[in-house]
Amino acid sequence: MAAFGKFDSSIDPSEVGKEFSVNEHVRFQVHNQPETGTITKQLKNSAVIAIDETSSNQELISESNGVVIINYKQMEPTDQ
Repeated sequence: MAAFGKFDSSIDPSEVGKEFSVNEHVRFQVHNQPETGTITKQLKNSAVIAIDETSSNQELISESNGVVIINYKQMEPTDQ
């Protein structure tokens, strides 16, 4: 039976994901291009990241609406 309206939105990140937190600035690659952004939501094995807009990634920003989902193993914290 479906439980309409009862959604558990808490997601427990994996062990690798626990090294990161929401609003953390991270570095990652998209289409072999280095990018940076801020974690907006943590998922089990990946995170939703708002991409930092630069002059060289305008096409990516347009195609992705400024967000991407990246596996925790493919990102690292920045010094910011």
